[in-house]
Amino acid sequence: MSTTLFPKIEHVGTVKLSGGMLRIDVKIIQAAIARSDVSRLVDEQARVTVWDMTPVWAGSGEPVEAGQAWINGSGRAVMYQIQGRRYISPLSHLRATITGSRKFANISTISWEPFAPGATAQATPQGVPA
Repeated sequence: MSTTLFPKIEHVGTVKLSGGMLRIDVKIIQAAIARSDVSRLVDEQARVTVWDMTPVWAGSGEPVEAGQAWINGSGRAVMYQIQGRRYISPLSHLRATITGSRKFANISTISWEPFAPGATAQATPQGVPA
């Protein structure tokens, strides 16, 4: 019997436009995509470098390369690999953030969980009459 896996998407942070660069805030990670790379990512669909900005904002140094960002194969999402972990944002949210019609883009993780046959979601919360 094979196990079917289903995606679980968990919101973990935001991507904001700050001084022309994209600021990525994920839990304890503060990273950025350089101003010069924003258009390369969105318009040219090129892989760009993601920089760890923690040393800069702490006032003690230069940014450190933390990973990469790219448009996924479907062209509908931006994938980030930061410090060995993968994250995803809807490309439409990111474009709206860049144009100013949205304050931020969501950034999420995707994990794959097994589907348990016979287990169904409750239609009403436990203890609440239907």
